[in-house]
Amino acid sequence: MSTATPTTTSPPAKIHITITITPETHSFTTNPLPPLLTLSLLSHHPTPITLCTFNRPLALPSALTNRTITIHSLPSRQKIETSLFQVNRSPVTRIKGDSDEQFYLTLLPNTPTTISTPFGRGGGVNKIRPVPKAIAEKGWEVDEEGRERRVRRSVQPTGVDGLEPGLEYEVGLDRESLEGMWWAPVKREEILVEGGTTEGRYMGDYGGWVKGGVEWVVEGGRVKVEE
Repeated sequence: MSTATPTTTSPPAKIHITITITPETHSFTTNPLPPLLTLSLLSHHPTPITLCTFNRPLALPSALTNRTITIHSLPSRQKIETSLFQVNRSPVTRIKGDSDEQFYLTLLPNTPTTISTPFGRGGGVNKIRPVPKAIAEKGWEVDEEGRERRVRRSVQPTGVDGLEPGLEYEVGLDRESLEGMWWAPVKREEILVEGGTTEGRYMGDYGGWVKGGVEWVVEGGRVKVEE
C-alpha cells in the first residue's frame, strides 16, 4: 500500500462548528434516553471540501469514546476524563459503498451541514438509559429498575452517562485532533474509487490530501444534569 504525504499548499479553509445538546437539561430520573448531540458545520471555502473524519471529533458516535469530544464542568472548567475504547482495525479504505465511506464528509460552500448522535452510550443506537456518576463508578450495568447486573461497564462518562448531577457542563471538540484532520478541496466522489479496485484502494493512497490550513471556529454546547 502506498501512502500519500498530505500537502499544505492549498488555499486555507475556514469552518465554523456550532455544538448543541437537545434538550439542554438532562434528568436521570425523568429522561430514559440521552439528549441529542448535534454539530452544525459551515464551510467558507470557495469550493467543496471533503474531510477525512476517521478517529476525529466529526466521526459520530465513535468520537464519544475516543476522547475527541471533550466535556468540562462549569464554572470550574475542570476537564472530565471520559471513556476510551480503542479498536485495532485495518487501514481506512476509499471504496464506494464500503462502510468506510462514512468517514468522508463533504461540505459545500456556505451550506450548513449537520451531524448528530445520542449523547450517551449505545454507539448511536439510543437505547441505553444514562445513569449518574455514583452508579457508573460502581462499574456494573443496571436494569430498568436500577438493580445491578453482573455485567461490567466503563466507570468513566460517555456523554451524559456517568456525569455528576447538579452541575452544568460545556461540550467541545479536541483542538489537536481537529487541527490534524486531513481534507481535500473536492467532493468525496472524486476521492472514492469503485469496488473491486486493488491498487490505490486506501484513504492514504489519494494524493490530494491537505493537512492543516483550516481555521476552525468552534462554539461549544452546554448541558445541565439533574437527578
